Amino acid sequence: MQKYASEDLIKYIKRFKQKKIMVLGDVIADRFVIADPDRLSREAPVLILRHKKEKVLAGGGANAAANIASLGAEVDLLGIRGDDPSGRALIAELEGKNIITEGIFVDASRPTAEKTRILAGGEQIVRQQVVRVDKLESSSISEKLQSYLLKYFRENIKEADAVLFSDYGNGIFSKKSCSRFIEAAAEHDKITAVDSRYQLDAFQGAVIATPNLEEASQVYGKELKTQAEVEEAGVEMRERFELKYLLITQGGDGMTLFAPEAKIEHIPAANFSEVFDVTGAGDTVVGTLILALAASAPVEIAIRLANYAAGIVVRKSGVAVVSEAELIKEVIKNGS
Repeated sequence: MQKYASEDLIKYIKRFKQKKIMVLGDVIADRFVIADPDRLSREAPVLILRHKKEKVLAGGGANAAANIASLGAEVDLLGIRGDDPSGRALIAELEGKNIITEGIFVDASRPTAEKTRILAGGEQIVRQQVVRVDKLESSSISEKLQSYLLKYFRENIKEADAVLFSDYGNGIFSKKSCSRFIEAAAEHDKITAVDSRYQLDAFQGAVIATPNLEEASQVYGKELKTQAEVEEAGVEMRERFELKYLLITQGGDGMTLFAPEAKIEHIPAANFSEVFDVTGAGDTVVGTLILALAASAPVEIAIRLANYAAGIVVRKSGVAVVSEAELIKEVIKNGS
């Protein structure tokens, strides 16, 4: 694995604030309910928690957008939300991070996608997730809303340096709409990154895709257990989906990059000993990656920056973001 001087990476981080990224994806309201253990219930063998507070954070594609904004770039976020309190709370959270939200359209027929996590623990100990409750609608959005998104996308893409597609399977993307978005981005010669949970094949022709090991196994049609199997599958999938690059993230085992001419590079995880919470780490990876590519970083450097960003965010609780200062500090600490 090639080594790079810290300065080689930091110069690209310094360019982040000059960039604008368009993010199109399934926006999710990540609600966190904080509670203290109180007593055992008489009704069932369960713990009664005393509610302390709750907050709504940006999840899904909105979390990727929040990570990009935290690193200093301008972000234009496109998506669909419901006409409900969760949707309004999510918009307030995003606008508080200076994320452009004019491209988030309201669909009164469906609720805002929401994931509620209950965190319990006392004041003197780290709070842990007890249970998660999801409120998600996976049916496709209407043709009318699809047309709104595509119109906004085409009208505003020329101002962006790169595009990120964040597909959580909540109805924004179909094979038809994916090809339209990819074609529109290509017409303006924009870098495109894809993070798709269930339909990577629909984004054929993107510049780079970042499936995790489970997602790669699903699309390949076989569980990938060894590094040799990962490499065999990665080479085939990159060619099959006509991607310039494919990055398979493998948790504590790092990540593997597949490039033209069957080139393969494996990057060990930047941090596998201080993992506290992996929630949203994939959003951090793809958000940092697309921003680094937009800043003209070679893909070999971009994946290292994404790796370091992931190593930071897994030390934090819940959906979290990484700042420019944190990323620079991590680069310096690791020496390359």
